[in-house]
Amino acid sequence: MLLNLTNHPSANWDLGQLNAAKERWNTILDMPFPNVPPDFDEDQIIQSAEAIVKKAVQLHPDAVLCQGEMTMVFSFVYMFHLYGIPSYAATTYRQSKEIMKEDGTVQKQSVFHFVKFRKYPLISSP
Repeated sequence: MLLNLTNHPSANWDLGQLNAAKERWNTILDMPFPNVPPDFDEDQIIQSAEAIVKKAVQLHPDAVLCQGEMTMVFSFVYMFHLYGIPSYAATTYRQSKEIMKEDGTVQKQSVFHFVKFRKYPLISSP
């Protein structure tokens, strides 16, 4: 089972991503990525990550798709590694265009095309 620890529910994934996940892990379970207040310090990040990882590990995932606020992702990836659970990111091609609106503001529109799941590398030495 792939634990989808992102703010992108699997019901909204494109068919390429959905099929790749199901082919590799059979099932997907969504767990929303937590809101990380910008004033959190490192200890609060670690405490929050530990609580979520503890719950996630009880679900026995084969892997975790982990994308969100960077310091929390780093903590999650490290902690899941300690439990022997690999973490992945979804890679995409992004097509963006800017649209000039009548009121002079610019609206940016992006379309993402799934490519693959990339395992987070764990570096043991510099």
